[in-house]
Amino acid sequence: MPLFKKVIYSTDFSPLAGYALQFVKKLKNAGMESVIVVHVVNELSVTLPNGLDLRENKTTVEALESADREYLYSVFERAEAIKEKIEELGVDVVLKVITGSNTAETIVDMAEAERIDVIVIGAHGKGFLKELILGSVSLDVVRKAKCPVLLIKKTD
Repeated sequence: MPLFKKVIYSTDFSPLAGYALQFVKKLKNAGMESVIVVHVVNELSVTLPNGLDLRENKTTVEALESADREYLYSVFERAEAIKEKIEELGVDVVLKVITGSNTAETIVDMAEAERIDVIVIGAHGKGFLKELILGSVSLDVVRKAKCPVLLIKKTD
């Protein structure tokens, strides 16, 4: 029986997220059949409802200010490039660019709704004290997720 049929890969498009993508690809050998690539947007100049899939709501995107629109189109383009890389493995890929005021909660909620087997996310490793003060998306995902979380930290 495959261990990880359904996977969420959360990306912020950082170099670390690119490194974590290599681990997503390796999960194909563990029975991965589908991947949801998710990017949570919370940097817009306007507040939108949590959980809104911006790729599915083009009318909303078109109504945004120019800078927000351009930012989102660049996010869509980068997400599409990731989708193509994963599809080369022969697995199903769904892209989600969704709004969320709390990135970790948005990822965890999606994992529960989609019955995900594992979440893959990069861990920047800013240090214990900074994480206590500032918080950490990856740390919050680990704390709140009901499924396994694969934290990827690149060492120099």
